[in-house]
Amino acid sequence: MEREIIIANDLSEIINVTRFIESAGVSLCISSNMTRRVCLAIEEAISNIIHHAYPSKEKSDIKLKLSHVNGDITCMITHNGLNSDPTVPFIDTDKSSLETLITGGQEFFLIFKTMDEVAFHSNGSQSFLMLTKRVEIGLEEEGSFNTNICRVAGGAIITIEGRLDTVNARKFEFALQPLLENCAIEIILNCEDLTYISSSGLRCFILMQKKVSSQHGQLIMKNMQPEIRKIFDMTGCSSLFNIR
Repeated sequence: MEREIIIANDLSEIINVTRFIESAGVSLCISSNMTRRVCLAIEEAISNIIHHAYPSKEKSDIKLKLSHVNGDITCMITHNGLNSDPTVPFIDTDKSSLETLITGGQEFFLIFKTMDEVAFHSNGSQSFLMLTKRVEIGLEEEGSFNTNICRVAGGAIITIEGRLDTVNARKFEFALQPLLENCAIEIILNCEDLTYISSSGLRCFILMQKKVSSQHGQLIMKNMQPEIRKIFDMTGCSSLFNIR
């Protein structure tokens, strides 16, 4: 099985890539959890390319070809932007370094954590990034993202619903800005209906944690779904938060 999609180098196109991968996951009877992991890695890769391979913001196309052979899902991303090799392995160090990795824009941190193989090559005019995942053959709606803030005595309860991804991260930060400017003593994040999180979402949480701590407040995360918790555990972010 082989499928292909071509998108413009614009962040608004990422949701079309997500739909493309989820559709392929349904066709292959891949579990929804595995499909989400592939989506996560591809979103991170394409976001990184859009941000860093086109510094002059010139318009161009990015091609994604998805292949399924012998139980492997291979995703080949082709573009004609700057060809820097992103495959130098990251190093897991201490808590402080982890925060720097995620908040400092090191998008490939999650890709190396999520995929089984990552390879890069360039022919001078085009760059090729290949991501491979060994999957178990066995979709969710894209979903919007909503934030509800309920102020209570001495604190606030924030309920988040849907996908906290590259596109929605700014919306989330904007919604929280008034609350964080006058930080409550205790903030509870209800994550029960959070269905997807990318490194952009993790950065939002880490920056929020820093802001709350700087004002001697407390941030508590509750009711996290198992697959979301796996992302926190896989990246080492569980140690940065009070998760209940």
